[in-house]
Amino acid sequence: MLPALADQNARVDCGTPFAGNCGVNTLMIATLSALFAGAAIAQPPSSAPASQPSDVPASMPCSAPASQPAPPDFWHWPRMTGDWGGARTKLEDAGIRLDVYYVHEYGVNVKGGRNANNAQKHSGTSDIFLTLDFEKLKFIRGGMLLMHARQQFGLNVNPFVGALSDPIDDADDDKSIYIDQLWYQHAFFGRKVQWRIGYLDFQTIVDRNAFANSEDIQFMNTMLDNNNVAAVPLPIGLGTAVFIDPTEWLGFVLGAADGAAQLYRDGFRTTFHDGMDFFGFFQTDLRLKFRSPRGDLPGTYRFGTVYDPRPKAVFEPRPAGVNLPPDMERDDVGFYLSFDQLLYRESPRDMQGLGVFFRYGFRHGEVNRIVHSWSAGFQYLGLIPTRNEDALGVGVYQLSSSDDFRRIRSPLFWGETGGELYYRIQLTPWLAITPDIQYIADPGGLRSARDALVFALRARIAL
Repeated sequence: MLPALADQNARVDCGTPFAGNCGVNTLMIATLSALFAGAAIAQPPSSAPASQPSDVPASMPCSAPASQPAPPDFWHWPRMTGDWGGARTKLEDAGIRLDVYYVHEYGVNVKGGRNANNAQKHSGTSDIFLTLDFEKLKFIRGGMLLMHARQQFGLNVNPFVGALSDPIDDADDDKSIYIDQLWYQHAFFGRKVQWRIGYLDFQTIVDRNAFANSEDIQFMNTMLDNNNVAAVPLPIGLGTAVFIDPTEWLGFVLGAADGAAQLYRDGFRTTFHDGMDFFGFFQTDLRLKFRSPRGDLPGTYRFGTVYDPRPKAVFEPRPAGVNLPPDMERDDVGFYLSFDQLLYRESPRDMQGLGVFFRYGFRHGEVNRIVHSWSAGFQYLGLIPTRNEDALGVGVYQLSSSDDFRRIRSPLFWGETGGELYYRIQLTPWLAITPDIQYIADPGGLRSARDALVFALRARIAL
C-alpha cells in the first residue's frame, strides 16, 4: 500500500465511470489501436511480505508505478491518460494518488451446462481509487485513507453453465456507482504493526496469493481467485484488521467483520444491531526465500482459521410427514491454506519465470454444503522470448460435497471440478488483453449435469 497506496487493496479492476455499454466502443478502439502499436511492460508479481498491507495484494491488478513521469511516447505511458502535464506526479509526491481502471469481459458457454444456445454475456467494471497519504500531507504521521468507488454492468455467463463457481468473477449485474471500500489505516513501531478500520474488502486482507488472486489480470473463475469455502460471509463490510510483522519472514493477520453484512449497504444497519455477530479470522504467514543461481525464489505460506457466528441449518433426518423447522447450529469454524512459490527465475534482473500455487479450505459437513475445496496451478511470466510481460496461467479446482448434505438433501450432489487456462497479452503498459478457456465438470455439483466449456475474453485499461 505504501508506496503505491491506491494499489494496495482493492480488487482494482480497471475503470472509467462508463455506464452501461457506452464504454465498449471506446474499449474496442483502444484495443485495435494498441494491436497495431506493439509492445508492453507489465508489473511482475510482488515479492514483498504478503501479510503487510503496504505491498500490492495479489487480488489487485498490477498498476502503474507511483511518482514516475510519463515517457513522451503515448504507447509507453504507464497509464493511458499520461501524467497530466506533470500534475499527477506532483500530486503523488504530495501524498494524493488517483487511480482509475476499466475492465471489460465477454464470456460464452459454447458446450454443455444448462444451455449453450446463444449463451453469451458482456460485463464491465469501472474503479476509482483515491488514496491520501497523511504522512506526506503532513497531517498524521503513519496514517492513510483509501476510498474505492465502483460502477459495474452486465451479467455473468454462469446462468447458462449452472456452476457452483462463477466463470467470470467480476460480472456482478448492473450497479450504479457505489463505495466499495472506505477505510483508515495507521502504522506503528516502524510499520511492524498496521491497523485498518472501516468498510473493508476482506478478499484483499486474507487468503491472498501471488499467482491466483486477481480476477482482473489472472484467473477469472471465482474458485481460482479466492477460496470461497473458507472466506468471510461477504467479501465487503464494516470491520477491522491488524497486520503484525515482527520479522521479515513471519507475519500475522487478525481481524473481525460484520457477520450480517449485506452487499451494497453501508453496514450501519447490521453491524451495530442486537447481538452484533462478528466473523473472525486469524492468519499466519511464513515468507521464505530459496537461493538459486538466478536470484532468490520468494514464496509465502499462509495458514488461516475462520470463525462464522451465523446460525445454519443442521443436515439431519426429519420424520416423514412432519413439517418442523430444522435445528440450527452456530459458531462454525473452518481453516484454510494458501501457498505461492516462485520455482524458476530466468534472470536476477526481473521476476520472469515459473511460479506455482496451492489452496485448501475446510468447513464442517453437518451445516455446510461444501466441506473441502482445493485449487492448484502455475503462472509463467515471460514464457515467449521478447514477450517478457505476458503471462500464461493454468489452474484446476475441486469442490467436494458434505456427506450429510448428500444423504439428507440431495443424493445426486457430489461436487464440481474445473480447470482454467489464460494467456495475458500485455500490449502496452496500460492495456492488457486476456483470452481464457474453462472446462467445468459436473457443474452445480450434479453428476447428471453436462460438462461445460466456456470461452472468455478480458480487456483491462489503466487510465
